Amino acid sequence: MENRGQSQGAVSRLVWILRKITRIVQLAPFAYLLLLGVCLLCESFLPDWLFRLSTNLLNTPVYMAVGMLFVGRWLKLCSWFRTACLLPFTTKIEGYVDAFVYTFTQNEVVIVNTAIGIFFLAFIFISFRHFFHNGRAKA
Repeated sequence: MENRGQSQGAVSRLVWILRKITRIVQLAPFAYLLLLGVCLLCESFLPDWLFRLSTNLLNTPVYMAVGMLFVGRWLKLCSWFRTACLLPFTTKIEGYVDAFVYTFTQNEVVIVNTAIGIFFLAFIFISFRHFFHNGRAKA
């Protein structure tokens, strides 16, 4: 009988670990968007070297976002999660437009980054209200 109790304990421990991993995976894109949004809003206040350092540290590789999308699909996470995984690519699109299509002035870069930062923080606010004030929706 001890063996059955040990196996139930091991299964409950495994379920606990999987729930914690799922919770971390669920919250990671939203936490990242919050950090990136605040960084983009503070661009004009930060010294140039600190802003470059923070944008290099917060640069999302494409394979990381694709991996998060696969994990989200595997865990059957909602469309809010997929949107939060894809939103950081707006900064990459802005960078490609700046590099290859039209060269932005420094003031235009600050305005675009501020608008993207406000958009990220608005998305975080709306998703927070969706999940915590409206209950668990069927998204």
